[in-house]
Amino acid sequence: MPRDLESEKMTLAGLPPLTKSPAQDNASVDDKDPGDKLMHDMQKGRQRDELHPLVQTLNPSYIDDCVKLENAAFAEGQRGSREKFIYRLTICGELCLGLFTTSESAPGHVATVSTSHIVESGAPERKEFLLAMVSATKTRNEFVSDDDMNVPSNWRDQPYPSNASVGHQEDGRTIAIHSLAVEPEVQGRGLGKTLLKAYIQRMQTSGVADRISILTYERLVSFYESVGFVNRGPSKVEYGGGGWVNMVLEFQETSNGPKKVGE
Repeated sequence: MPRDLESEKMTLAGLPPLTKSPAQDNASVDDKDPGDKLMHDMQKGRQRDELHPLVQTLNPSYIDDCVKLENAAFAEGQRGSREKFIYRLTICGELCLGLFTTSESAPGHVATVSTSHIVESGAPERKEFLLAMVSATKTRNEFVSDDDMNVPSNWRDQPYPSNASVGHQEDGRTIAIHSLAVEPEVQGRGLGKTLLKAYIQRMQTSGVADRISILTYERLVSFYESVGFVNRGPSKVEYGGGGWVNMVLEFQETSNGPKKVGE
């Protein structure tokens, strides 16, 4: 596992202010007076900052949290299974990132309240709650495929097969995001974009891949374009009934090293 992708925590104070969230995209705001949009963005930023979000690499101790969040964020036919989270957080947890808030009580009726973790042994009343997550593997493909999303039947006996064609491919240079999930209770605060920007920056800096690929629906294409993804057309993936669009973000180099998100 790359050292710079281990479970260190990172606050998000240095990230730029955000606009729209993928889960609750209020397109009408863009049609209003620029002053109204500015006020809307400032309010969303304040709502996000009230949660004091931080990001942390996910490991197997967060399997229950991820399953709870996935089930709350997606319809039944589009949810990743528990087995998939066990597989991904065990085999390539360094590619999975969670956004948390810490407090003595949960922010509303969040799905992960029953799976919260104690932050410090000396302060058992203070807990961390998973509010958003990115779940991913690596692939040799440019676009996410059905096989990339599946779990190899023998992965426990052969966790990193050199000829893998199903699931995580360690030598792949494309990060395949399978889930960008935001807790419904806190949607509309920019947490999805906050996490995605942090994820892009971390993966690009680590050098573990050349690009990130994700599937989305047509209505969310503009959201992913706003952080640098390019629409590469309809996907052949049939998971969840199909109808997906391929979105790809290529990592770019500058004279000073990897280009930062938003440049």
